[in-house]
Amino acid sequence: MYPYSVSYTIAMKKTNFYPTIWSTAPYAPHVMEGWYKSHNGSAELILRNEPATSLKVSEMMLNITKFAAIDESGKEHFIIDFPGQNPVSLKGIASGTFLRSKSVLSLPNGTYTALRFYLAGWGNQFMYQDGKEESANAFDRLDFTIDGGFEVAEGHAPEVKLWFDFAPYQWKRHFKPLTDLFIKSKTSQPRLANSFGN
Repeated sequence: MYPYSVSYTIAMKKTNFYPTIWSTAPYAPHVMEGWYKSHNGSAELILRNEPATSLKVSEMMLNITKFAAIDESGKEHFIIDFPGQNPVSLKGIASGTFLRSKSVLSLPNGTYTALRFYLAGWGNQFMYQDGKEESANAFDRLDFTIDGGFEVAEGHAPEVKLWFDFAPYQWKRHFKPLTDLFIKSKTSQPRLANSFGN
């Protein structure tokens, strides 16, 4: 059986986190071509966070309270608030999962260089390439640069797809519970310490 068949089934149901804001949609490689053909009006945005890249973060669970875009002059434009929401899972491009949003197109015409996610003080977590997990509740916001920037103009795409450029998981992470039985845990400084600026 094709290894992504489960994701394909989930994709057909469209899991909606925010009914009028965005949804996540995992797609298997063998259905991606048809998806792009039928939704070629969408804009594809690849988002990067340099500290996450250097730390080899593969997934984030973020309790997003506000969502904003930064234009080319550095001005912040709030897009929408998320009162009382639950954490949203952000996964890397390798997973085939992205966020879809129509709210980004409510921005004023112009060129935007980054998206900013404001976070609640709970429910935030980073998962690393090796499978280890760590709380990210110390951060009140995270900025993601938009690869190549993004222009909002009259007659632009009706929605955007947000892809996150995270490190793919290592296959050996599946053996971590077993190796933990034989390796004595060591106390070390959290990876996140002093890595992300606010």
